[in-house]
Amino acid sequence: MAEGQGTILTADDAEFLEELSEYLEILGNSTRLRILRLLEKNPLDARSVSIATGISYENTKKHLERLLHAGLITRSPGLGRETSRGVHPVWEYSHVPDVIRRVQRDLGFLFALPPHAGWSGLHGQVSTVRQRLSLEWGTLEKLLLVMGGEWDCRTLPLASPCTALGRVEPGVDASLPRCGCISFPESYRSLTRISRPHALITERDGRCVLEDRGSTGGTYLNGKRIAERQQVLLRDGDRISLSLGEFGATLLFLHKPDQDTGEPGAGM
Repeated sequence: MAEGQGTILTADDAEFLEELSEYLEILGNSTRLRILRLLEKNPLDARSVSIATGISYENTKKHLERLLHAGLITRSPGLGRETSRGVHPVWEYSHVPDVIRRVQRDLGFLFALPPHAGWSGLHGQVSTVRQRLSLEWGTLEKLLLVMGGEWDCRTLPLASPCTALGRVEPGVDASLPRCGCISFPESYRSLTRISRPHALITERDGRCVLEDRGSTGGTYLNGKRIAERQQVLLRDGDRISLSLGEFGATLLFLHKPDQDTGEPGAGM
């Protein structure tokens, strides 16, 4: 599913449902996921992919065409291996930048949407593909997906054991001891400035907890305001709101750990 504004389609739109079903079918094939992972390392021609995966050359070409059609890989002219007949031009296939993060974002967003009669049958397919993706790549990245505002649809990896969330503060060093920082643009002006962050997300034993740091606008989890300094467990698909209204920030927490236990928004 390509990024950007594009054409607006709804869950009642037959074209949307058909394209979504095809996208999920492409990703739901373990062989195609293996090829996608293989192309993370180096660009390869179809013959090299066939040898590396043990799949016939003809089937390899079919899988590559499906991935190419979905926009998950690209191809460009290259040179094949030298043979007794010399070196011949070939198509070399590469994955698109951040392809796994993009797929994780797409699937996480779809999974977190409220069930809808128009695509309820596909909701289970989304869940199945997410599980398969997690098995192929191990534990996937922890991400925040921004929903609305200047950073709409941007993915923010939670790469540090502690991440501070707040609004950018020009001329001020936003670094915090033992914490990474995500500084939102000034357009999110309801957020507390990053030097005394609006909220923290901290990793503990492979899970993440959310804490409000005394913000003026408040921190909300799935629509419910959490108390100042209260630490609340985050679960895959949780919605985090840093202040409410037009100038706040709404974030979707995406992470599918090996085991997901506990109630949504459970306190610690």
